[in-house]
Amino acid sequence: MTAGGWKLIEFYDEGTVELYNLSKDVGERRDLARKMPGKKNELLALLHAWQKRVGAKMPRPNPDYKA
Repeated sequence: MTAGGWKLIEFYDEGTVELYNLSKDVGERRDLARKMPGKKNELLALLHAWQKRVGAKMPRPNPDYKA
């Protein structure tokens, strides 16, 4: 998701999030998720609200998968 020069990436399989300030870091080299938890949470809430609004199908673990 991008908003106002920010980009948030949520990795469902790992349970992690990355946050980038695209106006200062076009190459997405500096993950700011830990340094800016407020911005991360703000964009994550927007992303989840959008997913709910559009009825996005989210990935779920396969119960039949054996590692």
